[in-house]
Amino acid sequence: MSVPVVPDGIDPKVLGKMLSLPHPQMRIVLFYLMTKKDPDFNDAVVMTGEKIAAEIGMNRPLLSRTIPRLVEAGWLREASRHGNVRYYGLGPEAEGPRRSNVVPLRRSA
Repeated sequence: MSVPVVPDGIDPKVLGKMLSLPHPQMRIVLFYLMTKKDPDFNDAVVMTGEKIAAEIGMNRPLLSRTIPRLVEAGWLREASRHGNVRYYGLGPEAEGPRRSNVVPLRRSA
């Protein structure tokens, strides 16, 4: 199975920080960075845990134990919930620094 991949626009600073994660966590974050998000689900990756685990070659119980740690650390966030099914998207750690488009006002003397 092949999942849709997003264009390469990943911040190198995020990749550098990601290298400090334990291997299972790094694989999950990398999957979420590269997989297409669904805007109808608040930019979540809309796949079951079983499909995600199969895609990254990880067993599902390990994936299920690791995702809450990544949410707590800010790498992932719960983007959407439908009953007992949760969909996750990238958290603030994985999105990189936000650029401000606000221009400071100049004060007149």
